[in-house]
Amino acid sequence: MQQAFRHIDTWIFDLDLTLYPPEANIMAQVRERIALFVQDFFKIGSQEAHLIRYQYWQKYGTTLGGLMREHQVDPHGYLDFVHDVDLSLLSPAPVLRAQIEALPGRKLIFTNADAPYAHRVLMARGLDNLFEDIFDIHRMDHLPKPNPDSYAALCAELEINAKTSLFVEDSAHNLVPAKAMGMKTIWVKHAGEADSSGSVGHIDHEIADVAEWLSSIQSIERAL
Repeated sequence: MQQAFRHIDTWIFDLDLTLYPPEANIMAQVRERIALFVQDFFKIGSQEAHLIRYQYWQKYGTTLGGLMREHQVDPHGYLDFVHDVDLSLLSPAPVLRAQIEALPGRKLIFTNADAPYAHRVLMARGLDNLFEDIFDIHRMDHLPKPNPDSYAALCAELEINAKTSLFVEDSAHNLVPAKAMGMKTIWVKHAGEADSSGSVGHIDHEIADVAEWLSSIQSIERAL
């Protein structure tokens, strides 16, 4: 492995927009499903529902957080509803699978989604049975990234040494707690990404595509 990564024994990956490209438009579907849930729950119009969805996301990190805190919504039923989306636009990624499979050490998923949805996404991408574990929003006690407590819970429960770990994530602000713990951080930057300001000091490497990046750091080893 390239010198900068030879100490890494645990490779942690975000899910949405990290292990598939934004062109699949999955998150737009999820946002619409969230708004539909809010619309039905409060018996309000679509425009107001989207406003509440956004306000809760801003205040609590997720819309679910606001619904749970202020209205005692059941997280399991909510997540079943909002993740009932069409994943047919996701295509298998054999190159990405091969690159992740070749990594030395543990491979984990750390996501603000739930495990059933994560399994569906991984299967659609041909990445199933590749990761040791999926640390999801339920195991975070519904405290989403970038809440530092969830990173601490991840490391404690799965016995991870942050200083020999690496975290790959598309939201730059979610890399801040990881870097503070000592993880090496990789930002998957998408066109139009606007949340990186103030987080640049917490980004070790900026990449455009996970498979291409993994291929590059492994090809250096072959070249040597």
